[in-house]
Amino acid sequence: MCLVLLCLVFGGSQAGGEGAGEPVAAQGIIVAALPFWCASGDVQYEPLAQSMGDMIAAYLGSAEGLVLVERAELDKVLREQALTLEGLVEEATKAQVGRLLGAKYLLTGSVTVVERQLRIDAHFLEVETTRVASSETAEGQIGELVGVVKMVAEKLAADLDLELPEVREEQIEQSPQAGLHFLRGLGYYYANMLDQAIGEFMRTLTLDVQNSRARYWTAQCYFDLGEWEHAEIEYQRFEKDFPEDPLASVVAQRLKECEAKIGEQVESE
Repeated sequence: MCLVLLCLVFGGSQAGGEGAGEPVAAQGIIVAALPFWCASGDVQYEPLAQSMGDMIAAYLGSAEGLVLVERAELDKVLREQALTLEGLVEEATKAQVGRLLGAKYLLTGSVTVVERQLRIDAHFLEVETTRVASSETAEGQIGELVGVVKMVAEKLAADLDLELPEVREEQIEQSPQAGLHFLRGLGYYYANMLDQAIGEFMRTLTLDVQNSRARYWTAQCYFDLGEWEHAEIEYQRFEKDFPEDPLASVVAQRLKECEAKIGEQVESE
């Protein structure tokens, strides 16, 4: 899972670079986000669960006094410990990774979608004690994704005595931060506004070429639109650039489906 945990608008900052992995109290509360798991048992929502950490981070990153760990630092620690994101199941293992990152809290949780009704359960796991320090829930229709994410992010921020500034649509439009455009892209996707979603994911990739989630969802939009060749190209880029990503198996299946559809088109011509 690619966690592009960004320094977003309104003065949010990041842990990383020189000295990363060591707590720096002056920076604020250090948080590392891990993949959420899909509690629905429906594989079509697995990518949404994998992306949830990114989406919540897009809002939390705007809080002054909170620092989000960069994905590069998380990947580095996982490589050094011979771990994968999918392998972060046990609380003790999560805490070990959190300590190596210098994080005070880990952001984890689950996503449930039943008949288009979305539920997000998000938790702050305290690294030092491995206890759940905070747990929040938000619900709504899947087409109201952005609002539901914002709701749970605001609750989590309040638990840490942090205040999130209002992020208005016009601020997202002009924002140079990839996370906000990715968040809006997913909102468009689940509102079935696929052309607009592609535009936001493309903008995300312009700002952050290593954003595996934006690459995946760009391909998924083309796939849903039946533009098989465009979808194939994007899935192939994903497969090449992110071979170890938890969504790699989903992408491999999608590529087979694209190849079959393209073959059908050739035969019918």
